[in-house]
Amino acid sequence: MPYKDVDRRREYAREWIRTNPAKAREAMRRWRERHPSEHAASNRAYYERHKQELAPYFAQYRREHRDVRQGIHARRRARKLGAIGSYTTAEWIELVQRWNWTCAYCGERDALEPDHRIPLARGGSNSIENILPACRHCNQRKGLLTEEEFRARLAAERGPLEL
Repeated sequence: MPYKDVDRRREYAREWIRTNPAKAREAMRRWRERHPSEHAASNRAYYERHKQELAPYFAQYRREHRDVRQGIHARRRARKLGAIGSYTTAEWIELVQRWNWTCAYCGERDALEPDHRIPLARGGSNSIENILPACRHCNQRKGLLTEEEFRARLAAERGPLEL
C-alpha cells in the first residue's frame, strides 16, 4: 500500500484512476460482476442520498424516452405473467411506423401503446407478432377480448352500413 494515511491513499487512487482510465473502468466492471448485491445496494444508497437532485432528471428521461420506458414496463409485466416471447423498442417503433402512427382499431393519431391481439391473461405471447398499436381508449375498452372479438364489437356498435 503506497500510503498509510487514508487521505493520501485516496488522493493516490484518484490520481491513478485519472491516469489509467481504461484499467480503472475494467477493474470496476470486474468488481460489479463479482459483487452484484453490493453494487445494487450502493446504487440504492446513492439514489436515496440524492433523490431530490435526481428526480427532475428521471422525470425528463421518462418524458423524452416514452417508448423505451413503455417497452421496459411491457416486458416486466409479461415476465410476471409468465408469457413467452419479447420484442425490442426498435421492433415496436417499426410496427408503429407500419401502422402510420395510428391506432389499429379507430385510426386515431394519438399516443399509442402496445395491445396484445391475444391478451397475456388469456395465454397470448409477448412477441411482436401478437402486438398491435392502440390508443389508450381502445386498449382499455378492449380489455381481455381478443382482436377478433373486439373488432366484432366495434362493427356491431357501428351498425349495418347504409347504402
